[in-house]
Amino acid sequence: MDLTKELALEFSQMPASLTERDLKAKRLAYLKDSVLGGTAISFNWARAKVSANGIVYRVNGHHSSKMLAGLNGAFPEGLKVHIDTFEIDDLADLGLLFRQFDNRLSSRTIDDISGAYQGLEEDLINVPKKAGRSAIEGIIWWKNNIIGDAVPPGDDKFDLFADRKLHPFIQMVGRVLSEKTPEFSKPVVAAMYGTLERSDEAEAFWSDVARQGGGNEEKHPATVLDAWLLAGRENRDSKPTEREIYRACALAWNAFRNHRSLEKIGRYDPKKGAPDLD
Repeated sequence: MDLTKELALEFSQMPASLTERDLKAKRLAYLKDSVLGGTAISFNWARAKVSANGIVYRVNGHHSSKMLAGLNGAFPEGLKVHIDTFEIDDLADLGLLFRQFDNRLSSRTIDDISGAYQGLEEDLINVPKKAGRSAIEGIIWWKNNIIGDAVPPGDDKFDLFADRKLHPFIQMVGRVLSEKTPEFSKPVVAAMYGTLERSDEAEAFWSDVARQGGGNEEKHPATVLDAWLLAGRENRDSKPTEREIYRACALAWNAFRNHRSLEKIGRYDPKKGAPDLD
């Protein structure tokens, strides 16, 4: 059906199912931005007639109908809405019906969205999607926390996949990360990004960290860093902060670059922060 202000108002004022979600300001703002920004697609609303009492309840479309009614018709022409009408025996059936909308098992996850943007880049097809997302989130962490650059909000961050200058790094992350590297959190991947900007030796170093490398040298920076990352991950009582993790990576990388052994990571001093990468 054509979306009119009258239809939006009618649906927003319809008796609500007791199963309906509470209104959330963030969800309303997201839908409003979608409509006014020109990215809205057809809305899907639903109502249910309960045989036991003859009342028709709104069962899907709470946020979007409220938002549209609030615009008082000041929304783009051409918007459409698909309305389903169900018949159920009694109020108890409303719970089962509610579960069928936007089911969690079929909804798009962040991994799905990241994979979709990555899939548009031919030279990133062979990069594992989990690694691709980790690479983008590491770049975002670096830009946000180290150099203070503005970063894309929300899922818009995955537009970075289209920046071909970032592809060598994303490919490197795909070669280094695996199911056996859960310790490679966002600040670790951010450090990977910073080091690749400084030296082609970055992949060799991080491959050693990922594989508990460093040969038999107990004081090799890659060996010391990997042990520290794993210990921090396993410490349930006092996990290191993201800043601490980044500092540890910077210390180990600088030792590696300067051909020095590393005794230990040492205690973190927030006042000193992390050293610049060599």
